[in-house]
Amino acid sequence: MKKVLISMMIISSFLFADAPDECKETKLTETTSILACPSGDYEATFEVRMKKRDMTEAPKLKLLGKREPDIINNYTQK
Repeated sequence: MKKVLISMMIISSFLFADAPDECKETKLTETTSILACPSGDYEATFEVRMKKRDMTEAPKLKLLGKREPDIINNYTQK
């Protein structure tokens, strides 16, 4: 029974891991962050209230760079 529970815990950690398509945040200051997303990089500016980010208002986003989709060529020469 212990082996089954341990294996279920290990398998569930892989099943519910973060998807690679999500954005990653790099916090620069309390008011600004850089978001690295599959579609491009964005600068997010947050409102600050009482020295903390105001999570009720949406941040202002500024596009820094757009990423082009990866093109994979699977053709073979004859």
